[in-house]
Amino acid sequence: MSYSRFAVGLRRLLNHPGRVAFICMIIFGVSIVLNGNLWRLWGLHRDFDRITMEIDNSKKATLDLEVQLKQAKDPAFIERQARDKLDLAGEHDLVFVFPEQ
Repeated sequence: MSYSRFAVGLRRLLNHPGRVAFICMIIFGVSIVLNGNLWRLWGLHRDFDRITMEIDNSKKATLDLEVQLKQAKDPAFIERQARDKLDLAGEHDLVFVFPEQ
């Protein structure tokens, strides 16, 4: 008796395509969540954003290094660095030496 009720209920359900589509969508959504594909997709989007940001930062760092390289090729820059960091003097500079007391 219960089997025939189930069969009748199933036939009634199958006669309404909107309900069948809704149930199929629910089953599809639950299977995606339980399968982990939705979680993987979210992780891929997060990784894509992170990698895109790292690429942008690398491009900026590359441009900064190119500017520094251009500066380093300039003889005036090299001379200024030698004077500032190594306490060197130019050929026509006047140097004062004070004795320590």
